[in-house]
Amino acid sequence: MAESGDRPVSGNESRPKRPLSLGAGAVVVYDNKVLLVRNLHGVTRGKYLLPSGRVKAGELPDVTAVRETFEETHLRIEIEGLLGVRLWVMDDGEHNYFFMFKAHPISPISELYPDPQEVDDARFFSRADMEALNPEETWSGALAIAYKGLDQEALVWPNHAHLSNSSGVEGDDHWRIWL
Repeated sequence: MAESGDRPVSGNESRPKRPLSLGAGAVVVYDNKVLLVRNLHGVTRGKYLLPSGRVKAGELPDVTAVRETFEETHLRIEIEGLLGVRLWVMDDGEHNYFFMFKAHPISPISELYPDPQEVDDARFFSRADMEALNPEETWSGALAIAYKGLDQEALVWPNHAHLSNSSGVEGDDHWRIWL
């Protein structure tokens, strides 16, 4: 559907370009606690949030969540499924999509230590620990998805990459479908 001011697009015309950015984070659950990191830079400085970052060109969002968790905490994780997506249309018109994945650690918890270039704290928070954070220390959206990660009844969409065999995409390293 055309937006206000846009003309309908025929088959011979290209669609108007809109800025787009992608990010991803991991809700890493261990022992009924969620991994949060306190960021050192940017608008998230000083806030406890999910380990997360920008999706690189050619990278799938779940791969980003795994990579960023390792870069920020030195923990290796395995993705269980998609928990949620946040969409933010910024003032400049950029559309930012942020994918949040439930995960669990596959490396020993003893390997957890923050990367001093990116975060100054990385640890597992219980529900009570998260409730004790004040609004200046985190964002309500981060806590909401963390609480969802702790909920055993919460819907988690697993990846059904095997469905790619009839999509024309070779292999599941370029394909994801969370159902």
